[in-house]
Amino acid sequence: MTLLWSALVTIGVPLTFVAVRRATALVGSPPYLSPVLIAALLVGAACCRAPLDIAAFERLAAPLRWALGPAIVALGAVVHASRLQLRAQIGALLIAVVGGTLVGIASAVGIAWAFGLEPMLRDALVTKTVTTPFAILIQTRAGGPVGLAAALAVFTGVVGAVTVPPLLRALRIQGSAATGLAIGVSSHIVGTDAIQRRDPRAAAFAGGATVLAGVTAAVVVPLIWQWLQRHGG
Repeated sequence: MTLLWSALVTIGVPLTFVAVRRATALVGSPPYLSPVLIAALLVGAACCRAPLDIAAFERLAAPLRWALGPAIVALGAVVHASRLQLRAQIGALLIAVVGGTLVGIASAVGIAWAFGLEPMLRDALVTKTVTTPFAILIQTRAGGPVGLAAALAVFTGVVGAVTVPPLLRALRIQGSAATGLAIGVSSHIVGTDAIQRRDPRAAAFAGGATVLAGVTAAVVVPLIWQWLQRHGG
């Protein structure tokens, strides 16, 4: 029986994502209809109807968690495909992405601290500024709230994908590089996927920014974690 449930989870979750992605494509793939978010909600609803608790689902989904490693490595293909554009503006890219990621992490920690949020929610907010695979791997290694962190990363991506493009237009910020970097840092893969259909060059910068932001967080977050634990974590 366990083997059957494991097969259903391992196969059913990716198939749900593929089905949702195709369905949203029929209406133009608007960023607020994120396939990741919708698929997660559908899977969560199915788990509520099935005789599975969270701990059981996490055990059954172990093959999917293993696949996060190759998924992170595969993001390197995005950087390689965009290497010419990225190399031409490497200095600005590093300053914008590393700086933006650090500001995102610091603001999340600062707001959580100021409002006295519970440690679990505060820890989950630390990785909201990076794409979901990075957030899950960072939280898993640090022993943080993986599920909550993944949900916040997806939610952040959707909010960024919806709000950043009109904000850039309102501020009259144009250009593929600026647009791509802003979207990559703020809305991760969700925003990158959305902009790919309108501006492939901006998507190249967004993809590079997404990867670099994840690497930056992987280095910085453990240090922040240690600081939080020493100061009332």
